[in-house]
Amino acid sequence: MRAVTVTGFGAVPEVTDRPVPEPGPGEVLVRLTAAGLNPFDWKVIDGAIEDVGFPLIIGTDGAGTVERVGADVTGFQSGDPVFGQFSKARLGRGSYAELAVASHGAIAAAPRTVALSEAAAVPTAGMTALNLVDHVGDAGRLLIVGATGGVGTFVTQIASARGITVVATASEEKADLMRALGATEVVDHTVAPIADQVDPQVDAVIDLVSGTERLRSLLPVIRPGGIVLSPVFAVPEEGLPGVEAANFSNVASADLLERLAGQIDAGHVRVVIGDTVTLSQAPEALARSRAGKARGKTVIVI
Repeated sequence: MRAVTVTGFGAVPEVTDRPVPEPGPGEVLVRLTAAGLNPFDWKVIDGAIEDVGFPLIIGTDGAGTVERVGADVTGFQSGDPVFGQFSKARLGRGSYAELAVASHGAIAAAPRTVALSEAAAVPTAGMTALNLVDHVGDAGRLLIVGATGGVGTFVTQIASARGITVVATASEEKADLMRALGATEVVDHTVAPIADQVDPQVDAVIDLVSGTERLRSLLPVIRPGGIVLSPVFAVPEEGLPGVEAANFSNVASADLLERLAGQIDAGHVRVVIGDTVTLSQAPEALARSRAGKARGKTVIVI
């Protein structure tokens, strides 16, 4: 089968031929329709985790149809459309491939109302967003910094669907998109500091992009005792004064995938795709993402 692989940390990704993996007990073999590109994919190549088996098939997210199941698997059968996470880096497995193996607990039935190529963009970004919104609870007013990215567009929609007033950062060219996704207010971070443009104060901040100092600069717009979450680990060890601040680590599950599929099928969440590429174009797409030149969420059609 064709797959995008690397032979070691820092190696250049290339399309190669790899053996078709066999599903073990509790695993499902899926013929992938598409894979979703996440920044974590190239971070793994750069050495973000140590326990990696080479050659490594790159990628985590994907969607396709079940080819066959391993022993002790119930709930899935050949032909079922599914989406989820396929990365097992220590075994050299990933989702940029024609076929991939996943734990039965890492996939779920795909949303019925979107194409599998769209569903492939959902798992990591969507589960992260759902977890983040769960953590801010019933916040009345939420500031999302980095709202136009993959996670941010999901956070905006999920929060808005729960009745939370969303204040989203976006450049002027993306302001209409963010309003269409449910943002009540849009702050153009390219023209002035965010803290100078947000009034009244917000109950919570989900900051998907800022470093520590920029995160500190947002404190004046957060009510005392408000919540600050940073998936990029910008909250310093001592925390931030006057607020409940925490670095956020995502925990994936089939339950979250099922909830996301339900949100999509109910029309509360739509998948925003920035770019679609082929498997042979995936190495160049990874390079664009690493350079910060990706145009929103990238899907690799296989």
